[in-house]
Amino acid sequence: MSKISESLQGLGISKSQVAKRSGLTPEKIELLYGGGSASLSDLKAISSGLRIPINLLASGKRSAIKDELGMLFRDTRKGHEEFDVTVERIATFVETALSLLPQRDAIPNWISKVSVQEETYIGAAHSAAKFRQHFYANREYAPATDLPQILGNAEGVIISRLNFSRYEGVSLIAGNYCFIFVSPRFDGRMLFTAGHELGHVIAHHPWSNSAIFEMPNEIGSFGHRSKAEAFVDAFSSNLLLPDQGIGRALQIIRDQYNLSADQISDVEILFLARFFGVSFEVAAHRCEDLELIPKGSSFSLTKYIRQNYGSPEKRADELKLPARQKIYIPPVSNLLARAITSAVSAGDISIGWASDRFGLSIGEILASNVEERSL
Repeated sequence: MSKISESLQGLGISKSQVAKRSGLTPEKIELLYGGGSASLSDLKAISSGLRIPINLLASGKRSAIKDELGMLFRDTRKGHEEFDVTVERIATFVETALSLLPQRDAIPNWISKVSVQEETYIGAAHSAAKFRQHFYANREYAPATDLPQILGNAEGVIISRLNFSRYEGVSLIAGNYCFIFVSPRFDGRMLFTAGHELGHVIAHHPWSNSAIFEMPNEIGSFGHRSKAEAFVDAFSSNLLLPDQGIGRALQIIRDQYNLSADQISDVEILFLARFFGVSFEVAAHRCEDLELIPKGSSFSLTKYIRQNYGSPEKRADELKLPARQKIYIPPVSNLLARAITSAVSAGDISIGWASDRFGLSIGEILASNVEERSL
């Protein structure tokens, strides 16, 4: 197997997606997956299209990073026999970010203010409430659809998109900076993933020396999970769907649609999902936790809607419920944008170098420069 073949297979995405993003023909991609040689132009096309540093594609081997940072990715790397491009891409991103960001002597102060007392559902609810008190003053029960922006402006936090990866979310603390990566997905899914990874940052990473890479079925599965995963799912649910906020939202939808039944229906849950920016499944499970619907009914409700309407989103559109707000995951947090801008302005790095190392397009780098100059 060639180096480029190892790299492409390590992505865990479809060949058609690689062809579409790189602009190479499906036949060429098939040849590369099969071990065929890649020209420099092929590597550049794939690197640019998939936002992967070209050296990772070409080498197909572990990147040589500093020992203290390498510890964070050691367990993750052992978990995969094949070369995992995403792990190497995140390692490169983090290493490059720490080389540009100001040094920190301690983890962000706000983490201690929202610290976890116990890894239980009640503990998750308390921690989520403290986070809202700290970051959502005067709107503690409002939708947190701007959570990625809140995190992007928080002390010591770097949040970014994770494009073209098998993983749904990634989180770690390195150099006393908190890093959160979220894959572009359905808006409700991305918001919940951001809250889930934030839960790991608060509850686990301050005492852990490992990065967490999570597959789609490890986030919001609400099934058989470890205590740690159940906790961060509960944290995200409580953060995004505060109980008093749910009460107020239910009153709005019941008044508007003249609903009077004792038990809430799929209509109210669909409204909650769109109002708070989460998926129908997450909203339904939260209603179960609050005993607004019988335990276990979220599964049957979801199944019923899919069988009869195609999807919860189609059902919500049919009911003419308000459209859900778009969730924006910034390509680069303000903190890192300032560091990149400063280094480029000083001539320490080039925009092209930053584009390759961070997996960002040159347009995104230039946009961050313009935005920072306007502040």
